[in-house]
Amino acid sequence: MPKARILVVEDEENILEAIRYNLEAQGYEALTATDGQTGLAEARAECPDLVILDLMLPSMDGLEVCRAIRREQDMPIVILTARDEEVDRIVGLELGADDYVTKPFSMRELMARVRAHIRRYRPGTGSSAPEAGEGTLVSGNLELDAAGHRVRLAGRELSLRPREFRLLALFMRR
Repeated sequence: MPKARILVVEDEENILEAIRYNLEAQGYEALTATDGQTGLAEARAECPDLVILDLMLPSMDGLEVCRAIRREQDMPIVILTARDEEVDRIVGLELGADDYVTKPFSMRELMARVRAHIRRYRPGTGSSAPEAGEGTLVSGNLELDAAGHRVRLAGRELSLRPREFRLLALFMRR
């Protein structure tokens, strides 16, 4: 199965690198961005399996990034921030975040939370998910590359949310 891809949007380089290092040590592919606009663009382009998102970011606030991702995609979002007031946690969760971790934080706890969210959202954790070894599924002019998580219709690549991809793979296998 392909590695789960996790996008970390964090403007503090030392925190960003520590998280990236730990994610890769756990076997994940880590994508990074240091500002809100780049983070949103990466989320749109790469469709990661999970986003770790700081709230206080340059160019676009993390809450706005969270709101935009949630409107467009279905992936877990873990907010990682120094804002620790109850109202901040409530706003973050109400805007669509799945989890809220305050700084300073335990790296072991963050990695445990990442694993928990990936288990719930990631293809491969349930019986209906495509396995990497399945290769390509074809039905008429629809082609699904299970290993590459890509779908083409009449040669044109389609952009599917993770849940849509899993459902399509299930339908095509049956």
